[in-house]
Amino acid sequence: MLRSYLIVAWRNLFRNRTFSIINLFGLSVSVAFCLLLFYHIRWEQSFDTFHQKKDRLYRCEMSGLGKQSESKDRKGVFDLLLGNNDQENDLAFPLIVGPDLRRNFPEVAAYNRIMFHWPGLVGAGPDVYKESEIVWTDANFFQTFSFPLLKGDARTALASPNNVVLAESVAKKYFGNKDPMGQTVRLLEDSTRLFRVTGVAADAPANSSIQFGLVFPIEAEHDYRERLEAGFNQMSYDLLVELQPGTDRHKFEGKMNAWVKTYIRPFLDTIWFKGVPAEVRDSYHWNLRPLADCHYNAAAWGHYTDAKAIYQLFCIVVVIVLLASLNYVLITVSNAAARSQEVGVRKVMGAGRRAIILQSWVETQLLAGIAVGFGLMLSWLGLPLLRSVIGSEVSFGALSWKEVVAAALVLAVALGLLAGYYPALLISRLKPLSIMKGFSSVRINPRFSRVLVVVQFTCCVVLMTAAFVIDRQMVFVMNKDLGFDKDQVLIVHNPTYDGAFVRKTRDALYAFARSRPDVLAYSSMNGGPTGASNTNSIILNGKQGWYRMITVDYNYFELLKLKFVQGRGFSPAFLSDTSTTMRPVVVNETMLKMLGKDARLGVYNKDMRGTIIGVVKDYNFESLTKKIEPEQHRLLTTYCADFLFKIRAGQVASTISAFETEWKRVTNGYPFSYDFLDASLAKRYEADMRWQRAMKAASFFAIVIACMGLFGLSAIAAANRTKEIGIRKVLGASVRDLVAMLASGFLSLVVLSIAIAMPLAWWIMNRWLEDFAYRIDIRWWMFGVVGVMAMLIALATVSFQVLKAARANPVVALRSE
Repeated sequence: MLRSYLIVAWRNLFRNRTFSIINLFGLSVSVAFCLLLFYHIRWEQSFDTFHQKKDRLYRCEMSGLGKQSESKDRKGVFDLLLGNNDQENDLAFPLIVGPDLRRNFPEVAAYNRIMFHWPGLVGAGPDVYKESEIVWTDANFFQTFSFPLLKGDARTALASPNNVVLAESVAKKYFGNKDPMGQTVRLLEDSTRLFRVTGVAADAPANSSIQFGLVFPIEAEHDYRERLEAGFNQMSYDLLVELQPGTDRHKFEGKMNAWVKTYIRPFLDTIWFKGVPAEVRDSYHWNLRPLADCHYNAAAWGHYTDAKAIYQLFCIVVVIVLLASLNYVLITVSNAAARSQEVGVRKVMGAGRRAIILQSWVETQLLAGIAVGFGLMLSWLGLPLLRSVIGSEVSFGALSWKEVVAAALVLAVALGLLAGYYPALLISRLKPLSIMKGFSSVRINPRFSRVLVVVQFTCCVVLMTAAFVIDRQMVFVMNKDLGFDKDQVLIVHNPTYDGAFVRKTRDALYAFARSRPDVLAYSSMNGGPTGASNTNSIILNGKQGWYRMITVDYNYFELLKLKFVQGRGFSPAFLSDTSTTMRPVVVNETMLKMLGKDARLGVYNKDMRGTIIGVVKDYNFESLTKKIEPEQHRLLTTYCADFLFKIRAGQVASTISAFETEWKRVTNGYPFSYDFLDASLAKRYEADMRWQRAMKAASFFAIVIACMGLFGLSAIAAANRTKEIGIRKVLGASVRDLVAMLASGFLSLVVLSIAIAMPLAWWIMNRWLEDFAYRIDIRWWMFGVVGVMAMLIALATVSFQVLKAARANPVVALRSE
């Protein structure tokens, strides 16, 4: 019986090739979307799950210590789904905490203190390399985490302060085919230090939050002893603990926080929490986050998985699958009139309603199975698109084919049930007597089909509006005046903390810049528009406030063309600008407003611990998702992270080449690393730009699929009104009149869809725009543009069937009457 159903289903697919191709396209695209999302989700879920001890490894966090741990208002369903993953708790702990936890709690089997080093210089042989993945950690690192050593012993590789373990790729880069064991590498910091290679580890897998190129013993850190003796005064290390098997994490957290009240709270109450409101002090606590869940947290920690974005992508994929399924329903129903006599003959021959439903479902399931096959191929071809659109690093080599096949089978069955139920039910209801009488065609008028078209176009208009609003917001973001000149600013990155190197290099580069007519200005900075900044606490009128502090060199304000509201910037003409007692600072308008009326130029401010010499107009050095915060500028003394050079337009390439040559000469061949300020700022919006591309792609495919559904409904109308059209033409109706009559019905459905979609789209996009402190307003003309586009697309879609029906010969339509 099943074989007979399959043969008939196959013949029907070939007999109705046009409808089959349309259905196959829509379902295949939706399957590809589903599988690509499945690949992405499984990849993100795989992070840090390869560690053998993953169920017992936890990251320690402090909550309630700093500004970043402030709770956020819940605004939508996606925020509720995030749980506590959007809390940016403090991850930096004092060195002494790990040993103290191990000593006081038998539940703690081991601990690992980790510092992810800033990019540094490493020498091997005659060459010097800039490395960005330098890790300082405890000696048991390779025993705690499942990073296999290819050479060396995990128990002793980091036992000595002079040891170092290299990643396989780094060892290959440094020593080629030579055996790296026992070789010497140089770490170039304040001074050159030598380390002996005692291990080579396999490169950390791509789905690891902890990435390393060189692993040094934590005791070898140049100021390890000072940090250890500083106790609670120095918080710089991430802390991970391994709990004993069978330990209940939540019970241990309660026990640990009871200990914290007597361990560190007295120190914090006298130093950090002095003058802080009681509710802030009482919110302070420690918590443990499972290692495998850390990548979902917004705090800075290796890879970040944006769970909110995944939920949103899931909603888009659901919409695509729903549209494809509704599309299949509409087109199948539109073809039911042509198959009505086949159904009538089957019923006359004794087929029951169950057999008709089963036959229809087998056809749907066969098409769904073929669509899943094509969808698998499309998903394979679409992986590069997935990587470019949402930045996913997934590859087929990282996927489990058992999971992929299982997902494909589940998807095939789900599509067959979702798309095949209604058409099978409708076709099985046809009466054999009305079908066979005079062998005339059957009039099918499924009102539910009109509802489906409205649902389809409503989804499409929402997606089109979302894509349009996102596009306008990103245009606004990229073109907004940030309050400073970001164009043609070359940033040369300093690779070391060596103060003598910084002074020598800065002086040499400044002298070189003065000799170049293509360099208009120069300066240096720590933090600023592209880097991190220190966040400091201030108590004003009994309330805790926060401000950012960056250090800048002379000419910083002039180079970026920042405007002063009061006072002036730093200048070598004023010796007082280097005073350690006066401590001159330049603040922004927001900082001045926060300080209140008592803040005046030239007067030492005890709250801020500095003397204001100038007030600069507010400028955005953070993403536009954040409001401008209070900001303080101090004059840098020795170290600077970046050197800035304003370059004359049209001479960029030659200037960069000249600076690279000078850099190599001054630094004896150190790697030359640079960026441009405008490009660095644009990187902040990469996630939003990827989301923009995803919405455009989803809108495009949704429109294509919905148009196919509308094409199907226009076929239904043509089949149902064939005789009516014939009679009207006999009575003198023109083609123009008939086209207007037929098209008006479809356009009315589209107008209804637009009316439903607009308030829904307005609500959704207003929610999305709430993430931006500086945003566009959603105007009525945006809905007008999208509405007109939807109308034109719908009109173009139905025009073929409408014109075909209007221009048909009335004799053919009425010959059986």
